Amino acid sequence: MKKLFLPFTEPNKIFLIIGLSFLVLIGFGYYFFSIYQDVMTSKRAGFADVEEFTRANSNLSVIHSIERYHGDQLYYVIDGETKENKAYYAFVYQTEGNFDLKLFEQESLYQEDILRSEWQSRCNSCEYLGSSIGLDNGVPVLEIKYLDDSDRLVYEHILLEDKSHYRLTLTPTFQ
Repeated sequence: MKKLFLPFTEPNKIFLIIGLSFLVLIGFGYYFFSIYQDVMTSKRAGFADVEEFTRANSNLSVIHSIERYHGDQLYYVIDGETKENKAYYAFVYQTEGNFDLKLFEQESLYQEDILRSEWQSRCNSCEYLGSSIGLDNGVPVLEIKYLDDSDRLVYEHILLEDKSHYRLTLTPTFQ
């Protein structure tokens, strides 16, 4: 004889499906969150070594920030100060497994906010995406990323020493 259920006690398949879907969603969320954490950890993995090298091989006593810049090679850009309160940019890069260092005093360079405001006055209809300090051919530059009025991605490099600039325009291939 077949087992009979009351209408209120019959196993409801919709609750089972919703419950399993919720568990799968939680599993995917945890997986992607752990991947994100691993990527962020590996992104900042060399910062402690670079900071230690910079403190040992320069007169910088205070380090405000460390960022990565990908020019012709990977540079770690360090914004710091000496004990005499002189601000410097330190560019640390690796050659043959060893770190090398280039220092530039910020007082002799144009400030980032001034260069960005001058760029904004030159390019009114551009959509600003970001900027970073870097080193290009041994010269400190400000790299500004933006979309021009034709929705092309543009990398404009402004030399921090004399405000001269050049740009690289990329046209999307998916259009």
